[in-house]
Amino acid sequence: MRTLWIGIGCRRGTSKEVVEHAIAQVLEQYKLAETAIVGIATVDRKSDETGLLEYCEDRRLPLSLFSVEQLQAIAVPNPSINRIGTPSVAEAAAICAAGSGVLRVPKQVIKKTVTIAIAQISPCDKLRNVDLAAGHEAIRDRSIDFDV
Repeated sequence: MRTLWIGIGCRRGTSKEVVEHAIAQVLEQYKLAETAIVGIATVDRKSDETGLLEYCEDRRLPLSLFSVEQLQAIAVPNPSINRIGTPSVAEAAAICAAGSGVLRVPKQVIKKTVTIAIAQISPCDKLRNVDLAAGHEAIRDRSIDFDV
């Protein structure tokens, strides 16, 4: 079951191979499966980052983008130096994408180039539709369909 969102921050021009290595290293270190990844999350300024786009395309994973303002609003355990207007990209993006404050992996800096954090979707977020009562409209919790 896919339950993990990978939050990522990286230097401009980071290659797909470096992204792959960083994610694989963190998954291995924390004994997490690549098949559990729902998607990759980062700041919207990385929307044209070739290495991230290629990684997501190769694995058919969505790339979820968040504004600096959205990331600023998230309390994180390990804030960084505020270089782009937010004290966190990886942890905040993972938490935003997962819709919860549950970090499975706090930020991990790999080769001073890539920062990875992993958040897990809570069981409530995995529910596709909630039928509150007969005759009431079903509520959609997330934009991604999950196997329940």
